[in-house]
Amino acid sequence: MNFTEGLEKALLHRDHPIITYYDFFILGHGLFTAKVWGEEPLKRMPQGWDQTRAKNAIKRLETKRVLTADSDFRSNVWRVTQATRAGTAEEVACIADPFSYVSHLSAMQKYGLTDRNPQALHMTTPKRSIWNTLRNARVREDLPDVEDIERPVLNRPGFNEAIRRRSVIVHVSSQPWTPSPVSDEQTRITSIGQTFADMLTEPGLCGGIRHVLDVWENEAEPWVEEIIKAVDQLDSKIAKVRAGYILTEVMDIDHPTIHNWEQYAQRGGSRKLDPDAEYAPVFSEKWMISINV
Repeated sequence: MNFTEGLEKALLHRDHPIITYYDFFILGHGLFTAKVWGEEPLKRMPQGWDQTRAKNAIKRLETKRVLTADSDFRSNVWRVTQATRAGTAEEVACIADPFSYVSHLSAMQKYGLTDRNPQALHMTTPKRSIWNTLRNARVREDLPDVEDIERPVLNRPGFNEAIRRRSVIVHVSSQPWTPSPVSDEQTRITSIGQTFADMLTEPGLCGGIRHVLDVWENEAEPWVEEIIKAVDQLDSKIAKVRAGYILTEVMDIDHPTIHNWEQYAQRGGSRKLDPDAEYAPVFSEKWMISINV
């Protein structure tokens, strides 16, 4: 078996619907280092493994129709033509951007928290500086002992307006979550607690505050511990006040962590339960928030 055939077998064994240039480089580097596929030695090995050789290997696999450029992305993403699945919009987006995740109304829908079926896929990715820090850590982890090879560039992908015929809305976050993996996929998603927390920081991206309140009242109780833990991690004081009001005065739930949030209630302010509606003179005495819903 020659090196190119080994790459093809490694791609099929990996069985992801797409592969990025960076992931291909890492795959090829591992094969070049091992010099075997399984227990079979590889023949016609390249003299080394660098970006030029990686790009040439991709061209050979394109000629063999093992890889084809994925038109849902602007560059550096290929479909694996013989993969066992084409990949959902969520999965291929998460593969293309290794630090992105499903969020907001799309996460609510995936958890079965909402009866709404959002046409657009909501994804969140870290802001540039955080993304670059995560990228640098990933490269050091993937190539810890490589000093003499030009390090492959792990680029933030350019998403087109639609992926797998589904429109995509990408939110850039300065305080991204550490998401959870989805079983049997390469998809990442906000945890159930994080999903409820996002409803209070950005209700407009989660169906609006009226829908958010319905979801909290009908679905939150089994997940109270996870929700409180996620809300407590937020820097947003108003989100903690909103959560405190809903949990204590709407759902009649008592918890020591919620009592800690009472310090964020602010007398004489203009805080509102619905950030997008006008201030209303009806308010919570305890949480000092306008109940403008």
